[in-house]
Amino acid sequence: MRATTTGWVRLFVPVSVALICMPQAQSDDASDGIVVAASGITITARQGDTLSSIATRFTSATSNWVVLGKLNNIRKDTSIPVGSAILIPASLLPDEPAQARVTMLSGTVTALGADRQPVTLSIGSRVVEGMQIETANNSFLTLGLQDASRVSIPSNTRIRLSILRMARYTGSPRTEITILRGKVESQVSPLAPNMGRYEIRTPMAMAGVRGTHFRVGLQANGTTANELLSGIVEVSRLTPGPGVSLQSGQGNIVSSTVGAPVALLAAPQLTDQASLQNGGIAQFKAVTLAGAAAYHLQIGTDAQGETPFAETRSSGPAMSLSGVNAGDYFVRISAIDALGLEGYARVVPVSLRPAQAPTPSAPTVDSSDSKQFQLSWRSPAAAGFNVQVARDVQFSWLLFNTTSTKPVVTLPRPPFGTYFARVQIRNDDGSTGPYSASQSFVVTDQWIIHDGNPVTAQSGRVR
Repeated sequence: MRATTTGWVRLFVPVSVALICMPQAQSDDASDGIVVAASGITITARQGDTLSSIATRFTSATSNWVVLGKLNNIRKDTSIPVGSAILIPASLLPDEPAQARVTMLSGTVTALGADRQPVTLSIGSRVVEGMQIETANNSFLTLGLQDASRVSIPSNTRIRLSILRMARYTGSPRTEITILRGKVESQVSPLAPNMGRYEIRTPMAMAGVRGTHFRVGLQANGTTANELLSGIVEVSRLTPGPGVSLQSGQGNIVSSTVGAPVALLAAPQLTDQASLQNGGIAQFKAVTLAGAAAYHLQIGTDAQGETPFAETRSSGPAMSLSGVNAGDYFVRISAIDALGLEGYARVVPVSLRPAQAPTPSAPTVDSSDSKQFQLSWRSPAAAGFNVQVARDVQFSWLLFNTTSTKPVVTLPRPPFGTYFARVQIRNDDGSTGPYSASQSFVVTDQWIIHDGNPVTAQSGRVR
């Protein structure tokens, strides 16, 4: 996906999103006479202070004295009376380095520092401005920012932490993440006017976000998909032109133009048909949702869906994941519309246990004559069957070891004695299921009769 938006959004790739933080509680720094508020700070002038000296001390440039003068109704850069309250807006406060921490990591995640040298990441690792992070297939990373915002980076995504700073004194976040490939989902701490900024950028677009939960993604055709789960987002291209406002539950596509808002799909339901097949293949099925062109499924270990270890997309409601062990999990499922916009997600607990292979009933003697006898059994549909007849219940002394394509087989009549028969299903791929219980039978000069109830081949217990 390529991004082409600006404003407040929930985005998937190269797009930029800006957020405005909630005001912090007012605090008074008695030692410096600094009062911190939502709009900035207020300082108390000292002996010999001028607008220039205050701008040099508290802002990012001495030239800011002009702005300070207008804001505080002071016309000249001369001495200011001691004790005067001088307001300095948050926009003029200098930046200080911030950092993030790795709070979740699964799979293969690689990183380069600002110096382009490899960096090893693990849970708790410190992440700083200028780093580039890339996730491989079925690999996931979550970053926790200093203001408690969270950035989730799913599979096959590459990002750069272009700006990771905070305003001095207020601590207002100033974050810019550039998506080079893939998708980013952000949950941002509430922002209030002029207190902070959170942006997600792509090569073609920027999105400024006044919200808390959003995604930005680059689609295969080069467009940018914006999705807003909560808040308000203003989306526009990087080039001059009109934008659109997205409300909670809306998304749009940005290409050569900024697409109109459309409603995001509701979260689909997952049926109770989840199963674990041989080889660790987990199978799921969603209830078909009107308007869905595809489905997205992640599996993880927490009820919030924040620790995924595998994911898949499917054009239909049936989905499967490989390499899944038996256990209890949480599945996060969402639907994607024809534009490529992903809707709301639902997290569902699932219990995956190995599927029980179908087992046929113990074979019984249907008929016999002086030359042959017939065994039959009940069984689910199968490609074929393996049939064994032995002298002993452990089937170490085999008399017959044959196959049949139907749940019946005719064999030569054996000599006088006691025998045991069992059968197993043979699948299309050549694999086989467990053997049935074994049925004992006695061959006499005149009859072939059953000798008791079926028993298991290994224990000899009645089944």
